[in-house]
Amino acid sequence: MNNHLSAEYSSADKVVSVCIVVLNWNGWKDTIECLQSLSELAGENYSVVVVDNASTDGSREKLLAWASGAESHLRFTAVVEEVDIDHWCVPLRDTEWVYVQSSVNGGFAAGNNLGIRLAMQAGCQYVWLLNNDTVVASQALVALEQYVAKNPDIGMCGSILCYYNDRAVVQAVGGVRFNYWLARGEQLGHGLLLDDARVRNLVQQAPTYVAGASLFMPVGFLQDIGLMEESYFLYFEEMDWAVRAAGKWKIATAVDSIVYHKEGASIGTASRGKRSVLSQYYLNRNLIRFYALRKRWLLPVAVIRVMRDVIKHTVYRDFKLLNATTKALTDGILMRGGPKGL
Repeated sequence: MNNHLSAEYSSADKVVSVCIVVLNWNGWKDTIECLQSLSELAGENYSVVVVDNASTDGSREKLLAWASGAESHLRFTAVVEEVDIDHWCVPLRDTEWVYVQSSVNGGFAAGNNLGIRLAMQAGCQYVWLLNNDTVVASQALVALEQYVAKNPDIGMCGSILCYYNDRAVVQAVGGVRFNYWLARGEQLGHGLLLDDARVRNLVQQAPTYVAGASLFMPVGFLQDIGLMEESYFLYFEEMDWAVRAAGKWKIATAVDSIVYHKEGASIGTASRGKRSVLSQYYLNRNLIRFYALRKRWLLPVAVIRVMRDVIKHTVYRDFKLLNATTKALTDGILMRGGPKGL
């Protein structure tokens, strides 16, 4: 374990308030751009933990080489293997960068949970989950932290997500409003211009769940509700969290926190384009899984919703998506599947 020695710290060292967790999987170029934007955040009192989810594209070498190169003023002060997370016993310092290597690709929740566990071990007050395919505005973190600090009953807080390639256009105001009776969600404010007055009005409406592209939480929420459910592998983790927290913690959006999102560049999840096979499978399998775990009395609604997708892809003769959806239907009902299921 390449870790800190406690002797490196003095009484003057301040435990950071916020740990930013960035999950990388075969996306080192996006991750580097994200980290560069984080280095320009307003204020201090934050650290960054980059978790690599067992990438196969040389991400570890690329990221460590970039951080130690002349073109970067950033440095990873520790490289930690997954098995050593629970042995982390020192606080994180202002603007400190830590690299964590996962031994397997356990999915979105499992990878982020590694970073969350380290943050909690280090004594941080808040955790900010941030997709690696994002770039943040300089005030994004300050706005989140100040808003949640003033409202301690907030457990999950989102940002205004805008399109990376069209930064005046909103992708989502915080997250998604989900209709459990229709098994369908819509991104709040999707397509509005950022300066549209309706955006600020939508901030007053709590989403059903905060989008994981930018999700800010107090550690108290994590201690109370627990970590993300890892059995989904991809999608529905945030909504699962929100349902588990219902009645205990509020969900909100910090209007002055702006994050620019490339929309799942590594797995083809862009809402403006055709869905990838991987995305199609997990969205449908996990719709059924979520209902089975958290809304069991409405499980038929989810099954019917997926069956409609099967019919649609049959009619349009899109056999790749048809096969993925059919498998998702079967695996969802039987509560099986995962990264080896495709």
